[in-house]
Amino acid sequence: MHLLYNEKPISIFMTNSDAKIRVEFCNVKMKMKPCQFRHFHNYLNNLSKKLHSKTESVELLLVKDSLNIQISLNHFLLLSQAVQSVMRKRFNLKDIYQN
Repeated sequence: MHLLYNEKPISIFMTNSDAKIRVEFCNVKMKMKPCQFRHFHNYLNNLSKKLHSKTESVELLLVKDSLNIQISLNHFLLLSQAVQSVMRKRFNLKDIYQN
């Protein structure tokens, strides 16, 4: 197992047997191909642009079985940070700051 990120309550890792990235958070377990992980990263970025000062929770629509989950803003921010960190380390994503 290759641990990519492990800060409670989020784990992101790969196993030696396949190339899928596993993400575990808030009792949700997902397996994604690298391209799917990139799409997940973009999805989280787009959701974060819609946050405002009164946001208390964020609703995620996960593809499998059209699963809707609602997580706290804190957990969403932790998840976004974890995915961003893996994108930087694993896929050499550069930070882009917009004006």
